Amino acid sequence: MCRKILAVVAVLAFAGLLWASDEPWKTKPYQQWDKADIDLVLNNSPWCKKITVDVNWKPINPASVGKVVVPDQDQNVELRNHMETQKGGMPDTSPPDASMTSMAPGGDKSAQTAFTIRWYSSRVVREALAREAVLNGRISEAQGAQLLAEPVTDYEVIVFGPDMTPFQILSEDQLKSETSLEGKQSKQKVAPATVRINKAPNGMVTGVIFLFPKKTAGGEDVASTNEKGFEFACKVKGLDLHNTFDAHKMIDEKGEDF
Repeated sequence: MCRKILAVVAVLAFAGLLWASDEPWKTKPYQQWDKADIDLVLNNSPWCKKITVDVNWKPINPASVGKVVVPDQDQNVELRNHMETQKGGMPDTSPPDASMTSMAPGGDKSAQTAFTIRWYSSRVVREALAREAVLNGRISEAQGAQLLAEPVTDYEVIVFGPDMTPFQILSEDQLKSETSLEGKQSKQKVAPATVRINKAPNGMVTGVIFLFPKKTAGGEDVASTNEKGFEFACKVKGLDLHNTFDAHKMIDEKGEDF
């Protein structure tokens, strides 16, 4: 019996080592990440969650939104401008995932879609985006390092998905009033100080970035010492998004990362 127990313990320990090796943010510098590592960080890590919801709204026809003229920009300029205006965030480069939408026959109310909620200001996430830009030839390693060196002064959370209809007609002020971030340990809740709505050239919303202050108006830290996690909530007409980020797992080789 003892041998069987020891064997089970050994298997579990080995499985734990394998799991740890699947976390590139703990095992190797971001300059060595490959595309699989980047995908893991951006889509299946403690800083990212995909939430599947029922579609309780009528999708907007892109043709009815109207053409919005967006001047062509060099990717380096886009990244730099984003770093300056977003205080540390970097533009999302993930392509829409067609598998995130499930439309029932006839388009009835059982249709579902998914939203990605990503902790955008995370050091790990920014490193993944910078590394992806380097691998795709959009920036050099030196430029990536320079962008990553920019200070991050806010908690940033980005929401995006294949159907952003609920966000299409909302203003930044409306989104501020309907969104919050709360420290699970501190019990301190804040609304976003800034909301930035990203749009495609046809005017369709492609993502929304929420920038939350790290302190309340009264000077209290949103994240307390040994913070357990953060509750993100965004409730708008037809959509109620919630996600808890586990602070105990938001750690890389340099320490806590939120």
